[in-house]
Amino acid sequence: MLENIQILVSQILVMFLLMGVGFVCFRLHYLDNNGAGQLSLVLTRIVAPSVIIDSFQREFDPALSIDLLVAAGCAAFAMGLSIVVSQFLFRANGPHANFADKRMCVVFTNCGFMALPLLDALYGSYGLFLGSAFIAVNNVLLWSYGVSQLCRDAPRAQKIRNAVLNPGTVSLAIGLVFFLTPLNLPQIPATCVSYLASLNTPLAMIVLGAFLAQCDLRSCFRDRQVYFVTALRLLILPLLTLAVFLLLPLDSVLRDSMVISAAAPVAMVCSMFGQVYGTDYLFSTRAVAVSTILSAVTIPFLIALSGLIGG
Repeated sequence: MLENIQILVSQILVMFLLMGVGFVCFRLHYLDNNGAGQLSLVLTRIVAPSVIIDSFQREFDPALSIDLLVAAGCAAFAMGLSIVVSQFLFRANGPHANFADKRMCVVFTNCGFMALPLLDALYGSYGLFLGSAFIAVNNVLLWSYGVSQLCRDAPRAQKIRNAVLNPGTVSLAIGLVFFLTPLNLPQIPATCVSYLASLNTPLAMIVLGAFLAQCDLRSCFRDRQVYFVTALRLLILPLLTLAVFLLLPLDSVLRDSMVISAAAPVAMVCSMFGQVYGTDYLFSTRAVAVSTILSAVTIPFLIALSGLIGG
């Protein structure tokens, strides 16, 4: 357990240094808001799907397929719990004018940009394989529940289409084809996909650093509502999720992989989607900044707690 914590802390420090590169690049005008947005598109549309496809380039194993289904079930539970809690705390007819943005920040985690590099460092391709299940569930809910919260006038057919056809689910379907059948990517395309997948950690952290450079961190840490949302996202909900997972007969690697994904900071997409749909995206941006910084402490704490209690 101690070795895993050391790896986790080291990887988080590396990620924060990479974020620092993005921060400095933005402040020196090597990268602007448009450039960061374009890199975000490259990440979500090309790099992240490549990570998922690459993680499925392995020989079929019935035990692995069961692990994948269990991981998807764990992800569905974790996110379902977040939806229930956020719906209860931030009501449409309540005092929170930006209730939809707060619900988004509580429900959606940075399970791709932040969790995948940690899973890769701790558990290698097996961790990425399990993490892809969380990302698939996250994307289905993002394009269905998430869009419905921010854009309540969207047609039902569009919501269904977005939930089914998005980069996460499409790449998962492609990966499953290669995993469940004798088919394999030829060597040259497989190498290309592997190279693209290796961009995920550095590129994601540089983009996140550029986002943080656009925030007034002092104002971020003065917003009490940001602290409340961050506490829900980083501690309260992950602790509830961990408590349930400890009651289940889960393998420790699978359990910790799901806990890391569920305990990741607020997803950057909350800010991006808020900007697209004209909601309070600045609140989401502050929540992303604060939760990302504090997750350097909370994620190792949760994994240490999981190891102490669950072994």
